[in-house]
Amino acid sequence: MKKGVLYTFGASIILIICFVAFVLPSSLSGTAGQQEGLVFGKYDGKKISYEYGSDFTNFLSQYAEMYRNNGMEINSSNQFTIYSYAFNSTVVKYAQEEILKAAGYEVPQDSINRKVKVYFTDADGKFSKKAYMQADSSYIDNLTKSIKESLYTGRYFDDNFGTTESFCGYKLFGLKAADAETEFLDTFAKEFRSFKMATFSTNNYPEEEQVKFGKANSDKFIKYDMSVITVKTKEIANKVTSRIAKGQITFEDAVAEYSDKNYSDSNGKLSNNSQYQIENILNDKDSLIKVTGLAAGEVSPALETTIGFTIFKNNAAPVSPDFTSEETIKDVKNYITIYEKTIIEDYYTDIANKFIKEAKQTSFDEAAANYADVTVSDVPASPLNYGAVKFFDTMDTESNTALASADKNEDFLKNAFSIKLGEYSNPIVLNGDIAVLQYIAEGKEEPAEGTEEAVEEEKESNYSLLIADVDENASQAVIFASPKLENNFIGVYFDNFMSSSY
Repeated sequence: MKKGVLYTFGASIILIICFVAFVLPSSLSGTAGQQEGLVFGKYDGKKISYEYGSDFTNFLSQYAEMYRNNGMEINSSNQFTIYSYAFNSTVVKYAQEEILKAAGYEVPQDSINRKVKVYFTDADGKFSKKAYMQADSSYIDNLTKSIKESLYTGRYFDDNFGTTESFCGYKLFGLKAADAETEFLDTFAKEFRSFKMATFSTNNYPEEEQVKFGKANSDKFIKYDMSVITVKTKEIANKVTSRIAKGQITFEDAVAEYSDKNYSDSNGKLSNNSQYQIENILNDKDSLIKVTGLAAGEVSPALETTIGFTIFKNNAAPVSPDFTSEETIKDVKNYITIYEKTIIEDYYTDIANKFIKEAKQTSFDEAAANYADVTVSDVPASPLNYGAVKFFDTMDTESNTALASADKNEDFLKNAFSIKLGEYSNPIVLNGDIAVLQYIAEGKEEPAEGTEEAVEEEKESNYSLLIADVDENASQAVIFASPKLENNFIGVYFDNFMSSSY
């Protein structure tokens, strides 16, 4: 069932809710006339209550009848849904009535009369005054009241979201669309392209490249034996350094008494002790020398770090990196992956450019066969639709995990939709890997006329209705986020009706 449909107030939907018998659960049915019903919430102080004659109960009747008319039995599995729809409808109704009242809107009597006449017709479908005069007065009163309420809230819906009613070819209600806008929407995302894609995994960045980088930047991987004290404020940090300097407390005792231990183990030992890791916790990178320049046993002044303030103590001489050590190489890869990922991307971009050159000389598949870390996949016919706007066809980013987020990758889309048929794209960074596209076909296979797919596609091209539906759902979201709404629905329902039935 389409989201939002069950609590829509369009003028085209006349809610004759007064004539549908709705049987309340036995917990209320015997004394409902003598006591206040359960209150599921309030909107701007107006109760949303479960009692005879309330808007909430009338909506319950409406939706129960809808279900029955569709051949569905009302049971415990769908009862919660019906109650939820009734609550939502009541909230929206009260919010809309508040707005309409503030606007000073009243339903014209002529409009009510036109709708009432529909219920009193002869065999030819014309209004029958005789049928009207013979009808029970209470029936006419209830019918008139119901139609008036529907037209009242319907005015809010029509003005904001439009209807199909028109005059001389122009829609009477809702925002109007310019011809140029309609033409743009009709032609948007109509060009479909299919591709072959080669994806070069960056997970196996060669160890020799890591070592090369490490040796060129060896200072970053010097290891320091440090203890640290971290506190929340500079005042506390200065007090601690003063006490340590005066010999009133040892550094180790200060760790136990003052430190929050944000960068250390329980004994105050610095956890991440490579030079680049120390630098990255300092707010002022220029203060790194105040840490790395400490002599053995020396204590630093209080330095501002990403969390609070930190006092460093150098326990021993630093250790230069050993690039034959597995631990050091792992440290280098960790640094590159986190802080300089472009180094890896550039390495595989060079490989991808080599692949493109070979593919142009032979073929896509023949060139791909020469590379170990490449995955070849097909990109089915897709339109240029940034962000997968749901009004139009979208790229399938689920069945091929390599395409995840491709519909939001500007570089990917620019490359894909700027190259000519048969051409190769430039290397593209896609989810951390490097991708190359070859544009292999244009257009898409259209569904046969009259098929379910064709009918659905035609529905999806009715942009005015689609946009109105989005606007309506957004409007409802705003109403339900309003501080005027006191929403106790779930708690009240589960406390009272879990064992109830119709």
